[in-house]
Amino acid sequence: MFAAVAFGLLGCPSDDPMGSQGTAATGTDGATAGVATRVDTTAQPEPSSGGPPVGPPGEFEVLTYNVAGLPEEISGSSPVEFIPQISPLLNDFDMVLVQEDFWYHDALTAEITLPYASTPWSKAPTLADIGDGLNRFGVHPFADHERTAWYACHGQFDCSSDCLATKGWSVARTTVAEGVEIDVYNLHMEAGGCPMDLEIRAQAARDLVDAITARSPDHAVIVAGDFNLDAEDPEDEEPLRIFREDAQLVDACDAVACDDQRIDHVMVRDGPDLALEVLEWWVPEQFVDAASGMPLSDHLPVAARLRYVPG
Repeated sequence: MFAAVAFGLLGCPSDDPMGSQGTAATGTDGATAGVATRVDTTAQPEPSSGGPPVGPPGEFEVLTYNVAGLPEEISGSSPVEFIPQISPLLNDFDMVLVQEDFWYHDALTAEITLPYASTPWSKAPTLADIGDGLNRFGVHPFADHERTAWYACHGQFDCSSDCLATKGWSVARTTVAEGVEIDVYNLHMEAGGCPMDLEIRAQAARDLVDAITARSPDHAVIVAGDFNLDAEDPEDEEPLRIFREDAQLVDACDAVACDDQRIDHVMVRDGPDLALEVLEWWVPEQFVDAASGMPLSDHLPVAARLRYVPG
């Protein structure tokens, strides 16, 4: 989510083609793919020849975390002080999806030892183009990392000021074991409670479900991030229904009856040849300031332990 802020320099990104994409962590050049879409190929595994044998089941832990990386003066947190503390804590997880990774990317990654990382939107964000804030890190290689903006945004000086950033979603095909691939989506949805915000969130959910249907019919799926959707808010029932019913996604919180629904979610869907089972859902307790005990962001992180079963 964004708090309301006192400036509004960005227009809605839906009609503007994106600029050139940076270089992936492995040095492989990316390419621009369509309006408001960026692609970079990061740590791409070697293509396999033929179908590999079915491997054994396995487990991994996913973390989604809005790190509140807007400039210190307008962030909902204290990123100059807190983001360096977040950095080493991310190493506790196998797959990390972050949102609002804007101004302090170098501080966020300074102590990360996870071997795979997405290329950030830009090396130096500006108020004219702060990007989407979506990045990922992990122990698993992934390929064909693509960023796509929502079709519209709403709010410059009000309604949570969503048009300050190019909010949207990213996706990459992640290899969690030999012959085991999962399409992992990271998103940051429209915030705010104005009527147009509600309309955009519902349509954005439909658009992403359509993209998942087109892109990932043969793969298991993880969709995680800052949904800005609260299961206890009647206004959010429709977009959540779209994700759960139309995309057949299972919320990890629901799967284990966590009784602590948040606006940050981890959702999963089986593939034709791969089952994803939610073993655990939790809010990690280590993401607090050592001195004050204050949370390190204006969001609490959400984690899930997943088991994959090929076959």
